[in-house]
Amino acid sequence: MWRNPVIGMGNGPAAAVAPLPASERVPVSPHLLLQSAAGRREGGASAVEFAIAAPALLLAILGTFQTALLYQARAQLEVAAQEAVRAGTLHGASLGAIRDGLARGLTPLYTHGRDMTALAQGYAAATLAAQQADIHILNPTQEAFADFQERTRDPDGHWVTGIPSDHLGYRSVQPGQQSGLSIQDATLLKIRVVYHHPLIMPFVDHLFARFGGGAFAQAQGVQDRLLDTFPLSAEAIFRMQSPFTHPEALQALSNLGRPQPGQTSSENAGEGSRESANPGTVPELPEYADEGASCAEDSSPPATEGTNPLLDYINRQGGSGSSNPFSAVSE
Repeated sequence: MWRNPVIGMGNGPAAAVAPLPASERVPVSPHLLLQSAAGRREGGASAVEFAIAAPALLLAILGTFQTALLYQARAQLEVAAQEAVRAGTLHGASLGAIRDGLARGLTPLYTHGRDMTALAQGYAAATLAAQQADIHILNPTQEAFADFQERTRDPDGHWVTGIPSDHLGYRSVQPGQQSGLSIQDATLLKIRVVYHHPLIMPFVDHLFARFGGGAFAQAQGVQDRLLDTFPLSAEAIFRMQSPFTHPEALQALSNLGRPQPGQTSSENAGEGSRESANPGTVPELPEYADEGASCAEDSSPPATEGTNPLLDYINRQGGSGSSNPFSAVSE
């Protein structure tokens, strides 16, 4: 086959053309023509393949970024859970104090700046997120509270009903009849926090919120599907540094498989939070006239032999004289 270019003659549109002489014609191989046609077909196929693969590639990239953000949030949640349980041990396991500690721990996730304004905005957003989180108190249980509750003093010096946290080394290690725990184990505050982290990557947020729960969390609720959030959970345990005086959020032993979240801070605020949510399991205890007085002015409540081995030992050694600070405790 010969390539037969032509040379225009004249300048008009109807100018005559004349073929090249045979001596100037260049031979063209049929193989080259086939390669040119195949190249055009391959170029069109590559464009179609890229159009098909581009969305999947984009989703993979966005999903990688969102997964990295979730792992960062999960690591910060571990720190926040430790802060929450530590705050709870100092305030009688109050859910309000636990949520405040959780908000402080989550603040770095919502702070985007280095000035005080950014910090205040981050703390406000973290407080809202902490209010929406689910807090489960796994230990102690309702049965442990029924086994070991007694009249004791809170950090403010008021007489309250709760699980005491003092002199644990001198107390009996016998397990309670209902809980099967010793009082040393009952003073370990263990919580589980389920935090709903917002998803921010476009397209991926809907996929993660609806189909990703099995891979990263135990279950997803309606809240996560509607608000495009993802549940992250963490557990923390710390020994009580104050008497346990807020039993309303405790779980029953039979409920620990699927614990229910605790009440909000507004529901356990005030004097009513110091009484049990299950009056059938916590017997009524006598009130004292000087509950509002200071520790120095209050007299010790009556106790029976065997409730506190440390007090019993001191009573036996010191007798019932007026110089004995535990003289109100009868032998």
